[in-house]
Amino acid sequence: MAVHTRQATQVKAAQKETEDFIQLANSSEDEEEEEEEQGGDDDAAVTISNNTHKRKADDGEDGDAEPQVGVYEKCYNGQPVPPWLLGMRRLGQGKIPDISEMVNEEVSKFVDYISPTPEEHQMRVWVIERMQRVLNNMKMISVTPVAKCFGSFETRLYLPTSDIDMTIMLYREGTTKVAASYQTKEAIRRYLFTLARELKRAGFCQKCEVIAHARVPIIKTHEMVTGIAVDISINADSGVQSAGVQRSFSERVYPHSLRAIVLAIKQFLAQRSMNEVYTGGMGSYAITLLAVSMLQMHPRILSGGLDIAKNLGVLLIEFFELYGKRFNYDNVCISVLEKGQYLDKRRKGFYNFAQPYLLSVEDPCDQTNDVTKGTFGITRIRQTFGGAYDLINNAIFAYHQTRKFGEPMNDSLKWLATRPNDDGSSSATSVPSKKRLKAMDGKAKHKQNGGSSVFNDDPWAPVSFLSSILSVDRSVIASRAKLVKTFYQGTLQNILGVEYQPQLTSLLPSAPANAAVVTETSGSSAQEKINKMDFDFVRASRSTRPSVPSVPVLISDDDDGEYKGGVIEIEDDDDE
Repeated sequence: MAVHTRQATQVKAAQKETEDFIQLANSSEDEEEEEEEQGGDDDAAVTISNNTHKRKADDGEDGDAEPQVGVYEKCYNGQPVPPWLLGMRRLGQGKIPDISEMVNEEVSKFVDYISPTPEEHQMRVWVIERMQRVLNNMKMISVTPVAKCFGSFETRLYLPTSDIDMTIMLYREGTTKVAASYQTKEAIRRYLFTLARELKRAGFCQKCEVIAHARVPIIKTHEMVTGIAVDISINADSGVQSAGVQRSFSERVYPHSLRAIVLAIKQFLAQRSMNEVYTGGMGSYAITLLAVSMLQMHPRILSGGLDIAKNLGVLLIEFFELYGKRFNYDNVCISVLEKGQYLDKRRKGFYNFAQPYLLSVEDPCDQTNDVTKGTFGITRIRQTFGGAYDLINNAIFAYHQTRKFGEPMNDSLKWLATRPNDDGSSSATSVPSKKRLKAMDGKAKHKQNGGSSVFNDDPWAPVSFLSSILSVDRSVIASRAKLVKTFYQGTLQNILGVEYQPQLTSLLPSAPANAAVVTETSGSSAQEKINKMDFDFVRASRSTRPSVPSVPVLISDDDDGEYKGGVIEIEDDDDE
């Protein structure tokens, strides 16, 4: 009789748990009500006996003392803490946190982590300056070459690994009009080859790839000192206009939200090699317009019932749901004009009868241009967005069940919650079949040596939902650290003959658009400001992060640095 009672209690608990998952915002209150209802049921208490320690901690009977920052090396599910949460305890307020609040906070932490530091931004500024000096030394007759940036660098929506999109405007001397001799494609191609030879001669780069017969002829290269990728086009001023649109949306219309959503989506696509238009991926401009359209058309935002800045995580999940599962790609064209609207693809003239599934986004700078007409891999991107929605919801569901029952209630969720990738991150790409789970036998039960569960009962153990879909490769961490090390070595400054630190602008989301700049260029005052800057890309807690440069960035010159719990160690060459 007791066995039947326990089984019935488990079924009711699972049903109640599903209802809680649907309404995450009220999950904490529902749990308290359920505990009161089951308070006199001895059999129910036996059912969740494995979670007694966690229950006591949640109820305040045990574990009231909050842990010290930096004591956690793994998340609640036994996976390594992702770089953006290193040194932190579980996000959210209280010991029974609101899950939506946890997701929102994690998005903010991720954006804070992935945002370029002032040093990284300054190095890119100097790369542009170096390019301009190469152009000046070419001494063209009656032509003034000017290096202009567009794309993600100009919009401040770039990732640390993003390239610099640059166009060389060949103006008639003394004017802002393109010189007549450089208005044909053939003339542009000849100039690209000339520029490529000059870049190598000046030591700007070692190799240049000239793609002369593309729709927009470009040079692809890497600046020699920093290793930053640079794409160079000629007289392509349309990119400058689109950059202005993006900056207007991110800095004026949605100043506290759009940048975070776009950066998360860009990183999501970049780590899957879906961010290059020439390979069928989606560029930064298209991503920005998709995010803007979602915010414009969101019913709760339109009614004023949703604070965008406080719901970044929820909006990111809804982005994946909208464009991965709901959006009508065959018939609808997106427009961000007139405060946002959906247009008929056929009436707009963007319908492709051979490929009706393609995404169509109207260019606000040129309403006859379809921004995403070159994104021929949209089917794969759409499926990936849908998969991301499923993965992040499963991660939330797994944590929700673990909080209530000690571990997820089915093997698929256990596998998703605890399976590491090859690079050590915890994101999963697919769920194994029931047959495969059964074949795993002991592995499917996710037990460590000694038979104890891998799930941590500590209510303050870190929890990461974004790591189910996002990761930061160790090579990215290493390259960022190397770039900052180069900054403090002063190599590029010596080449340009500039002061150590002429200007630094913070790009962190919390900083205003017109952030104050450092004007001191010499002496102890400028050095003191540099010493206060953060550049540790494996992000220890803010309270324990070392100053700069008293503890230098540790990264090996031969890329053999070893990753040890969020610290990259190197050995400098003896002759350095």
